[in-house]
Amino acid sequence: MPKSLTRSITVYAQLNPQGDPFSYKPEVDRTLEIIGLVLWATEGDKTQISLANGNVAIIKKYLEFLRVICHFKEEKIKAVIHCHDSLSYDKCLSHWSKLTSIPPERFNKPFIKHDHGGTRKYPYGILRIVGYNVKLIQLFKERLKDLGLERG
Repeated sequence: MPKSLTRSITVYAQLNPQGDPFSYKPEVDRTLEIIGLVLWATEGDKTQISLANGNVAIIKKYLEFLRVICHFKEEKIKAVIHCHDSLSYDKCLSHWSKLTSIPPERFNKPFIKHDHGGTRKYPYGILRIVGYNVKLIQLFKERLKDLGLERG
């Protein structure tokens, strides 16, 4: 076995001493699996289990995919709010925490940028769901390939 692969396996085991923080079960709801994979392929980050969007329905559906299909450990799901300095971060945090059932303490440091005026499509900013697991990312890529939707 190559040294780098052995090191990766060792690091993965150290980061996940209880085993994989997920249990992928697409048979629970095949439609939800496909929706979740397509959302990740189009709106997500291909190096993470992350997805950013301001649309509440998309955020909720992606979280449902992580929770129901992937059985991704809840404590591993984090979030980051991207908003302008003209918005109240506390209101944004309260809004997104309530809608996602992610407690405020699992929100990472926000990304706040200066507001140069104009209209805002998302009055509570954009939410980025944050998660990372190299095995689950590989599984997503394999499942997309099986569906003929290989991600470039």
